[in-house]
Amino acid sequence: MAGWPSQNNTAALQQWSNLFERRRGKHSPHALWHWQQMQKLGWPTQKHENWKYIPLEGLLEQEFIQPLSEPVTVEQFDRLAMNIEAYRLVFIDGYFSAALSDRYLGEYRFELASNGTPQALPTSIKPDIFLHLTESLAQETNIIHLPAGKVALLPLYLMHISSGNSTQGKVNTVHHRHHLAIAEGARAEVIEHYVSLNESAHFTGARLTATMADKAELLHCKLAFESYPSYHFAHNDLVMGRDSRVTSDSFLFGAGLTRHNTSAQLNGPGGNVAINSLVLPIGKEVCDTRTYLEHNQGYCESRQLHKSVVSDRAKAVFSGMINVAKNAVKTDGQMKNNNLLLGKEAEIDTKPQLEIYADDVKCSHGATIGRLDLSELFYMQTRGIAKHTAKHIIISAFAAELTEKIVNQTLRERVLAHIGQRLSRANT
Repeated sequence: MAGWPSQNNTAALQQWSNLFERRRGKHSPHALWHWQQMQKLGWPTQKHENWKYIPLEGLLEQEFIQPLSEPVTVEQFDRLAMNIEAYRLVFIDGYFSAALSDRYLGEYRFELASNGTPQALPTSIKPDIFLHLTESLAQETNIIHLPAGKVALLPLYLMHISSGNSTQGKVNTVHHRHHLAIAEGARAEVIEHYVSLNESAHFTGARLTATMADKAELLHCKLAFESYPSYHFAHNDLVMGRDSRVTSDSFLFGAGLTRHNTSAQLNGPGGNVAINSLVLPIGKEVCDTRTYLEHNQGYCESRQLHKSVVSDRAKAVFSGMINVAKNAVKTDGQMKNNNLLLGKEAEIDTKPQLEIYADDVKCSHGATIGRLDLSELFYMQTRGIAKHTAKHIIISAFAAELTEKIVNQTLRERVLAHIGQRLSRANT
């Protein structure tokens, strides 16, 4: 296998192989196929364009183990979860927790497929080695249906709690697999929330897919607020039918190394998708956000806005691709990546891309990188505003284009609170 130094490759592969063999019950054909694909791909190296900015060396030096989960108390849960009016499903170290979840889920239908995977899962849009890893190691597949014509009265709140391992070099390893099936004309709101039970190391693999039938609607928000020693690798796929609508927002504030992928296919005319993200890496954190969007049918619209605020010696990476198929006439696609550097050693790498094979389309992309406007800082200080407060105001205004779009007030307040916490910890 090509990739990082062979000793690290072999050790990591053997540890993941041990976890694969320990999965509950017999291996499903689905899990086995993904495990074989992972082995075929081999480890990426910095010579691969999609991995050149990601420091995988430290990850491969760890020892990946299955956590010895302890029950999460109600008090711990209340401290970590949002006090939000929603239907709640809770997952602890990769397993569904019936004790902390709601029994009544309104119009939603929840199916827990332990180890075995239903046949109807969609094909991966843009797979990589970590997508295959999550598909092969996830102990459970959680299927969520919203029947045709149903409008969910409350959001569906997917709460994920991971426990870290305090032993040096050992990393608790958990994987989550969710699939949303939104039937014709149905309207859903889903919140993904990831937190750490403690400040020790863990690896979170997460995968959420959604199939949107004709005229279906989905409002999706992801919050990744895990601890600094943790790793977070996630893949979200959206497969959309005629006249369907999706808004997917991601707020990635935490984990020492985060790589989040959102892929979408507009497979029917009249589809509309918005994919947005905000990242605020501090210290030595690395946050990599990637999107891949296929306009496969005409008369569809897509909007993307991705922002990063990078402090200290942290790094933000953005890579986005809009692919317009030959028959996708009247496509309207826009992608923007705006970045703010706060630290002298902070780094941003950005690569927005277009591939257009159709005529009569309207597509654009752009990226900006800048620092705080010193004249704005000076003006605010002359009005008696402390320098630290002035910085916070400017940064909050930069992020407001995303945060003000959050309809749910409780959700918006939690995001704003985490922005404040991040900025207070940054050495800028």
